[in-house]
Amino acid sequence: MRKLLGAFIVLFGITGVVQAEAKSIDKSKTQADNNPAQIMEDISTKMISLIKKNQNALKKDSTLAETLVKENLVPVLDMKTFSRKTLGKKVWNSISEKQQNAFVDGFVNRVISKYAKFLALYDGQSFEFAKPRYSKSKKGAIVKSTMKQAGEEPLDISYRLSKRSGDWLVTNITVAGTDMRKSYKTQFLPRIKAIGIDNFDQFIVELNTPPEKKK
Repeated sequence: MRKLLGAFIVLFGITGVVQAEAKSIDKSKTQADNNPAQIMEDISTKMISLIKKNQNALKKDSTLAETLVKENLVPVLDMKTFSRKTLGKKVWNSISEKQQNAFVDGFVNRVISKYAKFLALYDGQSFEFAKPRYSKSKKGAIVKSTMKQAGEEPLDISYRLSKRSGDWLVTNITVAGTDMRKSYKTQFLPRIKAIGIDNFDQFIVELNTPPEKKK
């Protein structure tokens, strides 16, 4: 739970406050765009303020949390890349474009449902960011951060980002050594193998079925 909270707090902040406070950061955005670590650090700091401001409401209204995640978390994720690499090349290339899009939509819904639960859990955590490590093409970067909380061991969080679409987007997250794409892959692939790739539509239905409704 602590791992997910750390990843969520930073991810939510990347776009959450951009939309809420766009006017206040427009002047510095061009410069910050060239440094993904600075983008994440600046906006996550502002986002923490936003969570504190709405903390009581978030504890009482679960739909508010889901709305905030949908509007603010999803835009910063490169969900197509996330989805394609989660399923792996073999599975991804074996399904139709329609099924690929359906999987992306279902995956987004899964992320929204999962992370909305952690909005109200913020409890004074702070973050430190290291300088980004860029790929040779400068279109990719890895940003390492540390979540600190009084009385707890620091939590290491690493973000893999890509700028191939023009904006820095997150394509993977590793929290305390746990790779998020690999984690989802271990959940999804055994089920896909069990029902067969020809029944991928059934997997999509299952992906969109809330856990409480599954038998």
